Amino acid sequence: MAKYLKGFNNFGVRSVTTNTNSTYLADDTSYLAIPGAQSCSPTDNRSDYKIYADDGVWDSGAEWETTNLDITVVETELATIAFILGLTLSDGVLEESVLDNAPELALTFSALRADGGYRLYRYYAAKCTGYKVSHTTKGQNNSEQAYTFTFECTPRKSDGVVRATKDVAQGTALTWLTTFNTTTSSNP
Repeated sequence: MAKYLKGFNNFGVRSVTTNTNSTYLADDTSYLAIPGAQSCSPTDNRSDYKIYADDGVWDSGAEWETTNLDITVVETELATIAFILGLTLSDGVLEESVLDNAPELALTFSALRADGGYRLYRYYAAKCTGYKVSHTTKGQNNSEQAYTFTFECTPRKSDGVVRATKDVAQGTALTWLTTFNTTTSSNP
């Protein structure tokens, strides 16, 4: 059966507590499932290079720098926005300022395959660079006013890995998204 992708689901985030040249650690206890996932648009940013020698191209290629993800969810709680942006929610009020600095997060989500299985994704180091929601009067539009979060995903410092992808069969538990080996070390 065909394994093309036809869905987006199971979006979640967790705090990255350590991301150094020697160690990476994400906190699975901080995992936050974000319901209402509608779409995910990734853009891989790569720099092309060419090395010239002997009157020609000696070597060429591209280096992966970052990936930008625009993730749209149908709704979101203020507490979720606060978690993603590293803000404080006080007495039901979320205040944002020019000095806000979003925390580093690990992102996970799944894409439904045509055969009923899933393709699972992990992005190990991401920061939310902004979000948007457009408002229209009910008379103009009866559809939801979805939120789009923009994340910049960078490589783990310990090993340069940006993302991991795994296919699982229909009926397989999706624990790979919610709990994973969060420690890596470049030193044996």
